[in-house]
This record gives sequence, C-alpha cells and structure tokens, in this order.
Amino acid sequence: MTRLLVLGAGYIGAKLGELALEQGHEVVLADNWYATRREQLAPLEAAGARVETADIRGDVSALLAERPDRVFLLAAQASRPRSEREPDYTEETNVTGTRLVAEAVGAAGVRSLVFGSSLHVYGGLLRGDVDADTPYGAQGDLAHLSKIYGEQALSIVARRDGFALSILRLGIVYGRSPVEHEAPESQTVVDKFRRLAEAGGDLPLDDGGRATIGVVHVADVARILLEAPAAIANVAAETVTVGDVAALARGDEPTGTPAFTVRSPFEYEHSLAEYLRP
Repeated sequence: MTRLLVLGAGYIGAKLGELALEQGHEVVLADNWYATRREQLAPLEAAGARVETADIRGDVSALLAERPDRVFLLAAQASRPRSEREPDYTEETNVTGTRLVAEAVGAAGVRSLVFGSSLHVYGGLLRGDVDADTPYGAQGDLAHLSKIYGEQALSIVARRDGFALSILRLGIVYGRSPVEHEAPESQTVVDKFRRLAEAGGDLPLDDGGRATIGVVHVADVARILLEAPAAIANVAAETVTVGDVAALARGDEPTGTPAFTVRSPFEYEHSLAEYLRP
C-alpha cells in the first residue's frame, strides 16, 4: 500500500483522493478550508481517507513526519479575481507556502513530490505547438505568476535535497468531483457554460470567444497525477477556443480555429464534446 499526502483537498485534490482510495492507497487529505468546506470531504472520509486541517503557509512537518511515499502539492489560491482582491493571501499561499512545503519535504526525506502547475505559465500570446520546452510568457495576474515561482523554487530544493519532482502544467479542468465550488469565480469556463446552457442562460463571450485554451477532464487529471513521472509535462486533452466551448454547450458544431496546440505526452479517456453534449 502506498501512502499519499494531498495538500489541497479541493476540486482536483478530492478527485485525486477518490481515485487513490479506489486503487487501495492510504490517503491523507489536508486543507485550510479557505475555499473548500470540510464537510464536503465527509464521503471520502467515510471511504477511508484521513482528513486533516493544515495550512501550507505554516508548518506541515507533522504530516510529513509520517513519511508519505508521495506528496501532491495542489494547495493554491488559483482564482484571478481573488488574487486581485486578496494579493497578500495569494502570495503567502502560492509563493511562501510553496517554498515552505518544498523545504519541509526535503527535510523529511520524502522521495517524491507532484506539483499542480498551470498552462498559464506560457503566457497569453502563444502560436504553434506548445510543449514543455516552450519558454515562460508574460503574466497578467498574481495567481498565475506565482506558478512560475513555484516551479522554480521546487526545482531548486528538489535538486538540493534529492527528491523526485513532477511538475504538471494543467489546462482548464472540468467535470464532476466530490468537491465542487459554488462561487462563479471559482468555476472554470467549461463547467460554467455547461450550467448556464442547462439553465437556458446566455453564454458570455469576451472578445468573441476567440481565446484559445487547453482543457482536460478532472478524472484524467487525477489518474495522471497518480502516475506522474519525475518530469515537466503539459496536461491538456484538447486545445479549443472559448467560442467552441460555448458552441458545444449549446449543442452546436464548433467552428473556431485555435491559435495554438498544446502538446501532452499522456493518453486521455474523456472528451469535451462528450461532456458537454446536451
């Protein structure tokens, strides 16, 4: 049995915990309950997960003293609007918190850490093929800027202390999870459009929906996180325009042309069209 520690038990972390339990792993889910309510984890707790209160801005050494085989660092303030309203919390969590976790993992002798980064590290002016060698790009908000710092800080400590590091740059994640956030600003465009379309509402398209995004189902993300090699890799099953997301949610054929294509080394089991089909 593999012992897993998931720091950040929100939307992705909860799905990861659910899959890990199904595979027979020992799972500890930890969160500070900033964006997630502890009671949302009750079904996973009943299924065998241990749920703890912890904040990566502080000391997580007690959890690491149990020597998990692998740590998943998913705790982050990921919302752009919240990063504008709460810049101090965003920096304390995503910058200082990430560094503190890296140092604690190294000091505890943990062998492997997986970091949930973002495709946003490449910036917004992309063309052609985007792979893991594509340089960092200009950033527009603190939440995504901090992912660049996180990648680099973790890499420094991993080299120094000798633990395996997986950096997974996630696209826009969608799909059902044991934990889903109600605040519109915490919902990704795919699920937001799906809910609006089901309710018969208008689907707002900034700039005519021409923006290009990489998308991936949360179940695929959970599986890839569990299997992640010690490498830097993109996690996106498809590259689409926001207008095409809206079209699929309405039951129309997509007609947009993505400005770039995300290259990813993984196999994917879920498609956007299948998920959004009315």
